[in-house]
Formats: sequence, C-alpha cells, structure tokens
Amino acid sequence: MESIYKKIHETIIEVWRYDIKSDYNLHFLLKEDTLKNAMYYHIRNRLGDTFIKDNHLAIFTEYAIDTSQKIDLVVVKLDVEKARNDYYLGNCVEEIIAIVEIKYKKQSAAEKIFIDDVNKILNYTNKFKFEYTKFFLAFIREKYFYEDGVTNFLSKFENLPSGKIVELLSYGSIEEDDMVWKVFES
Repeated sequence: MESIYKKIHETIIEVWRYDIKSDYNLHFLLKEDTLKNAMYYHIRNRLGDTFIKDNHLAIFTEYAIDTSQKIDLVVVKLDVEKARNDYYLGNCVEEIIAIVEIKYKKQSAAEKIFIDDVNKILNYTNKFKFEYTKFFLAFIREKYFYEDGVTNFLSKFENLPSGKIVELLSYGSIEEDDMVWKVFES
C-alpha cells in the first residue's frame, strides 16, 4: 500500500516539473483556476484510470472540509462499499492521500498571500493525521528575482513536520530571464 502513496506523491511532483511547466510555457494557464484544472488533468492522466479505479482513488477540487473552508485539490481513497450506498461521494472518503493548495499570482501580489497558504497547510497537518498524507503548496509567482535573493516559503517556518510538506515553486529568474520550477521538501 505504501507504494501506492509514493506513486501518487511522486506523480504530483512530476506533474509540476514537467506538465505544469510545459503548460505555462505554452500559455495554457491564465489564472489560479486554470492551474488547478491543469493539476487535476495531469495528475489523473499520469496515474491513469486503471490505477485510480483499481486502488479506489478519486481526485477532487474544491474539497469542502467544513462550511467555510475548501481545499484546492485532494487525492483520496474512497470507501467503495460506502460509495455504493451513499448519494454524496464526499461522505465516502476513507483517507486523504494528498492535499494541494494552489496559488498563481502576478508580480504585484503580496508575499502574505503565499504565507497564508503555508499557514493553512500547517493547520491541515494538525487536522488530518493520516499516516501517509502529504501536503503540497503549488505556487506560481510571476515575479523576477536574483537567484541569491530567492527563498522558498517553507524556509520561513520552523518545526515543520519532517517529510510531510512539499513546496512546488515557480518564479522568475533575472539571470535566466525565464521562470524556474523548483521542489522543496520539509
């Protein structure tokens, strides 16, 4: 079972490094919603319908965790028996395997917007205690920096849960005159 979780987590990182980068370079991504849709599409394509079906998985966007909060994207394991009998699929989630919070902002966006998502993910690490859940921050920041001036957002926090949070970060590099795509793990 652990290999299934590992495959899902590695797939999300591959989607970021290759598919989202390609979509961005081809001008397929306009705003945050198209980024969210692209993440869903590429994760599903890379995992494949057979893998998803055989392992009772589902990918949801805007996954409601209470009346006021929604997670941008989740990969979940479904309770198949419950799914056969319950009219609302959201009640059939057995385990959350991956939680992804997504931001796509232009250069004028305040850093606080990204920090707020890190805090949201940190709250999720306390709320969702499934053994293999990974928490992803997918950030496109269309602001250009000198490489020595760039720090990822996770580095601003102490005492992160080891091996649980992954920051997928894209920003503009002044030296390369292009967007760079990086992955940072806690």
